Amino acid sequence: MKHILFVCTGNTCRSPMAEYLLRHKAGEQYEVKSAGLAALPGQDASGHVKQLLSEQGITVEHQSQMVTPELMEWADLVLTMTEAHMHRLKEQFPDKKDIIFTLKAYVDPDYEDPNISDPFGGDKDVYAATLKEIDEWLDRFVQKDGRSD
Repeated sequence: MKHILFVCTGNTCRSPMAEYLLRHKAGEQYEVKSAGLAALPGQDASGHVKQLLSEQGITVEHQSQMVTPELMEWADLVLTMTEAHMHRLKEQFPDKKDIIFTLKAYVDPDYEDPNISDPFGGDKDVYAATLKEIDEWLDRFVQKDGRSD
């Protein structure tokens, strides 16, 4: 089973979206976790995240956590939400640089904008747009990565 770590800033919006969506889509193919570069440990996922995922039949039981050396060691692949997250992780964990990518760049290295938009502070529609964006990229991820296993 491949270990996937999703990383964003606070670990309450984008990375939990990606974590729970991939668990739902891929089931036993992956073990999935998420973390943040500036997370306040123990926070729940955003209310909009929980509501939107619940509407898809996905229950979210989440507690935010910081990226740690232990999580980086656990991961086979680290997928970030932005280039800035990716660069910061590569600086912090240079020995892991070969497994750190933005989600979009991992799926399509030639795609122009590697960043997933941050819905933090937005209304439900903003969160829904981000969820849709992540969902579409995860579909492509499962198609690409599933073939290589």
